[in-house]
Amino acid sequence: MRVVKKPDDRKKEIINGAIKVFIRKGYDKTTITDIANELNISQGLCYRYFDSKEDIYDACLDEYSTQIVNSNLELFNNNDLSFKEKITYISKFIEEYKQPEQENEEMYKLFHNPNNQKMHDELMIKIASKLIPYIKDELKTAKENGEISISDTDAFAYFFVYGQIGMMIDKKESEDTTTRIENLLVELLDFNKYNS
Repeated sequence: MRVVKKPDDRKKEIINGAIKVFIRKGYDKTTITDIANELNISQGLCYRYFDSKEDIYDACLDEYSTQIVNSNLELFNNNDLSFKEKITYISKFIEEYKQPEQENEEMYKLFHNPNNQKMHDELMIKIASKLIPYIKDELKTAKENGEISISDTDAFAYFFVYGQIGMMIDKKESEDTTTRIENLLVELLDFNKYNS
């Protein structure tokens, strides 16, 4: 008997099945047929929701990056933290999101497997793109409050996020990258505040 599911439920089922196959076979060796077989569904049903294996992967990437960012949004609404404390936290967050979360164990295995460095790097960039609007808002608020005097807060937001990610992706950097980034950002923001 055919099981009819809501479109969102079916998409989630396909994503979850794909993750298992990607972990087991690797992304490059996985086919839509493998994903369909994992779920005991037809290939056509996979194609009804996704145009390709790449689309399924993109959906995995988008879902996991959204979960990671959403789990840290309370930071941006916490008025008890100073701008400097938020900057320090954001730097740690960008590095430490790597910690496994029980509910996302399969996603964690997929994106943090040493054999999947490209996927890991793509995840970091996706997280960065989702963080940018929040960083822009924080910088604008800090500027309005006189905490910083950056002339172009939008450009600095991109520099702030993508500069950190570049350092973290570079395997030549030492283990204290997060501390170095925090110190550099605080120094830069303080320098800008007092020398403008």
